[in-house]
Amino acid sequence: MILVSAKACWYPPRLDMTRIVFVLSYPTYHSVADPAEWLRWDNRDRRMPALLSALGADVELWGVAREDAILRCDPDLGAPYTLRLFARDGGGKKSRDHYSDAMVAAARADAADLFVVIGSNGGVGYRLFDRVLKPEARRFAVIIGGDYWSRLVPHAAMVFTESELQERALARPRVPWRAAIPYARMERLPKSIDTERFRPVMGERRRDVIAVSRLTRWKSFSEVGALSVEHRVAVAGGGPDADALAKRYPEIDWLGHVPNAAIPALLGSAALYFHAGRRDYFPRAIVEAMACGRPVVAFADRISADVLPANCGLRVTNRNYRHEVAALLADPTRMAAMGLMARAHALATHGLRSSEPACETLLRLARGDA
Repeated sequence: MILVSAKACWYPPRLDMTRIVFVLSYPTYHSVADPAEWLRWDNRDRRMPALLSALGADVELWGVAREDAILRCDPDLGAPYTLRLFARDGGGKKSRDHYSDAMVAAARADAADLFVVIGSNGGVGYRLFDRVLKPEARRFAVIIGGDYWSRLVPHAAMVFTESELQERALARPRVPWRAAIPYARMERLPKSIDTERFRPVMGERRRDVIAVSRLTRWKSFSEVGALSVEHRVAVAGGGPDADALAKRYPEIDWLGHVPNAAIPALLGSAALYFHAGRRDYFPRAIVEAMACGRPVVAFADRISADVLPANCGLRVTNRNYRHEVAALLADPTRMAAMGLMARAHALATHGLRSSEPACETLLRLARGDA
């Protein structure tokens, strides 16, 4: 993907085209060590606008950043589109709550046929919803992530989910004040990764277990810590709790931030991938590990079988995870078979074009056909 940072690259909306604006609910610098690295990412957030642009829509992707910028995205897959970054101007101390009222003003003035909010509960999305989408009854969709519920969700024309567990929770909420979301207003959205970049890398097997995670109190590292007593365990990622976790679990090899481009080689250095979080329903790291041919181990209370099929890894519990991990590590033949099936599943389900059906749904929504 080529990014050209020049205001001259921006072009005004085409009145004769269906217009769709994607909005990142969290600031671009949230959970990102290097904003320049964020600009280099080629992920689903960047790919869906490109695919829609190739389908003939006038598409922009908006985000909140440290400073204003207008960039032209010229991807390898799809067609060019505009990325507009708005300088943060409010939201308090926590980056997840930051927003831009300049973006709000731009949205109010924009005659977009559809807004697509990426992430259900970030400060950017909340501000846009409270100030524009809800009061002006603007048509919008939500692409949810780890947290499936927010006050945006009941008002969305379509909710794009990650897993069956999320869909069941939305359709049959456990709390009476939450509106049930009909299955007709939900659509499963694959992760859409570059399976040529995330592919098995042959190298020295230096670790038994690898995890990739942001190091915060919202993640659970007690299980990884327990595994590190018996196995060679490493964790990649940065975050506010990095120092405290390193002191609490000294047996873990804490690698710090690892650039996204180096993740395939990192995954290839370990026998299996262990998901450290207990809040996520389908973190991107799981499918990246599968694409790299690593068996995945995750907890069954959050990671459902549609996310992690039985032949691609293990869905474990608090009681059995240590035994199950040890047994798998002791069986190289089983690990190799799971790695092959994990790679095949990623290729079949989460490739570069896997979000095309969702893009076609968005185009129908924007045109009023759905």
